[in-house]
Amino acid sequence: MKIRLHICRLLVLACLSVLTLLSPCVAKADLNDSLSGRLAYLKEHEDDKQAIKDVAFLYLNLGNYEEAKKYGRRLLDMGSSTGDKDFCELYGRIVIGSSMLDEDADECFRQLEEARLIANATGNLDALVSIDNSFGAYYLLGQNDAYTSAAYYYEALEKAKELNDTRRYGIILSNLSGAYLLMKDVSGRRLAEEAHEIAEKRGDPIPLYYAKSALTHFCLLADSLDQAGRLIAEIEDLHRQGEFGGEPNLYLVKGLLADKRGDTRSAYRNYTLAMEHFRESDASEVSATYLAYARLLRRDGHLKSAIEVLEQGLVHARSAEMKVHAPELMKELVYSYRDAGDYRKALDYSLACQALQDSVFTLSRERTLHENRIRHEIYANERLIDEQRMELMATRHRMILLAVCVAAAVALVLLVYFNYRKKDRLYRAIVLQNKEYMAREQMLVERLERAREQEGPQAQASQALADDGGRSRINSLMPSFTSLMIEQKVFCDPAITVGKAAEMLGTNRTYLSKAINESTGKTFTQIVNDYRIREAIAQISDLETDKPLKQICSDVGFSSLSTFYSSFQSITGMTPARYRSQLKEI
Repeated sequence: MKIRLHICRLLVLACLSVLTLLSPCVAKADLNDSLSGRLAYLKEHEDDKQAIKDVAFLYLNLGNYEEAKKYGRRLLDMGSSTGDKDFCELYGRIVIGSSMLDEDADECFRQLEEARLIANATGNLDALVSIDNSFGAYYLLGQNDAYTSAAYYYEALEKAKELNDTRRYGIILSNLSGAYLLMKDVSGRRLAEEAHEIAEKRGDPIPLYYAKSALTHFCLLADSLDQAGRLIAEIEDLHRQGEFGGEPNLYLVKGLLADKRGDTRSAYRNYTLAMEHFRESDASEVSATYLAYARLLRRDGHLKSAIEVLEQGLVHARSAEMKVHAPELMKELVYSYRDAGDYRKALDYSLACQALQDSVFTLSRERTLHENRIRHEIYANERLIDEQRMELMATRHRMILLAVCVAAAVALVLLVYFNYRKKDRLYRAIVLQNKEYMAREQMLVERLERAREQEGPQAQASQALADDGGRSRINSLMPSFTSLMIEQKVFCDPAITVGKAAEMLGTNRTYLSKAINESTGKTFTQIVNDYRIREAIAQISDLETDKPLKQICSDVGFSSLSTFYSSFQSITGMTPARYRSQLKEI
């Protein structure tokens, strides 16, 4: 029975390593070649997360758990720095959890549980297959709970089936058959046979190697020795061709077969060879070899040697915390001391064995409470992290919104400033232009006065006689009208009309309106308002006098201050007050 437990453990550990490797299975020599190539690639591409993951899983497959953990932590660090939770943190935790199954069961459970939270959140079935398989190994090997283990293996089978991943489906079947071995359920042979059939059809050496191992133990359990012998021979061939590890296990199973066939000498030899490879064995393998060897010694009557081997095996099992082996070692000690006649020792070990078995239920309850507490802590931490992440995102959004608002405000201020500067330059140009215009207008007025003084009254009379009506008469009105506006400033009269102006010029309103329109394209009112604004500009430009704008409005002929402002801004592009301030600045 203990041998079956040991083989079950070896089978699941081996298949667990194979399962975590997501690339096609290869033999160990090929794995080493692949590993060296990937390490060389990784030196040149240090941040390639897929390459780091592949190397971590290759180390798992080779059984180098320390190196696997190193690259698993590297994935975790990368996930922490980049925020890549869905890949780096997920597979980093799978690698670390799978590597710590024999080292720290609590940490193994914690890492796998946190990986499952991420995989469930992202719907990553590929990762969930590996996680469920690892949980199956955790309960089978770490907790001696074959029933919970089988439940997880069945979950992994369903996900592998959903992914249509035949290779991993066959590997999980081998693992599940190991749980049936622990439960002494021969129906697990059907699972081992199916796994063997899948591995043979695919031709994958590693899954085939472990499928044959699983089937061999069911054949030994059912005393199908010939079939077991053929399978062991095939395993030896695969072992030699593929450089597989596990020599102690191979010698152990060969010893079991020899023992069942009654070949005691061969059984002793194989057990001895297995013990010579203890340095390459794990704690489970060592205890299983002690147990098988002691049973053979007791059956042959070497009770003292059997007791020494069992005591040594029990010490080793306790030091290695291999609880699953302790009851079988104690039972065998009870039988050995009984056969040796030492009934007190037999009773002591019988009571110790009973106490150990009685504690299983209590330990199971404590383990369940402990695991639930771990789950609660993980979920609580996850919620806290989510809350902190949401708060951080909210703070970040507020900061972004604030930055956008500040940027918009700055842009608006700059726009207003540039617009102000543009208008300011425009206003200055208008004021300067008006000043030049006023100066030129003054010069024209002075020249006109001098010309009139030189021409005299006769020239003016002859000019009047030349006007015979028609277009010449209309055209001759504009100089007179301009003179009337500039010299007499009749526009300053708020009541001035086109009729009054025509009467002053000795014509009628029709001719005057037509002359103004043809010459300027404006109406009488518009041209009058132009003269008024020019006069207003002249008065505003007299900074020494500094007349109030309301007085200027009245002086230049506007009866309404609003009309004055609108006309001034329409012509100059700025208000009278702005015009005055620009003049002061200039």
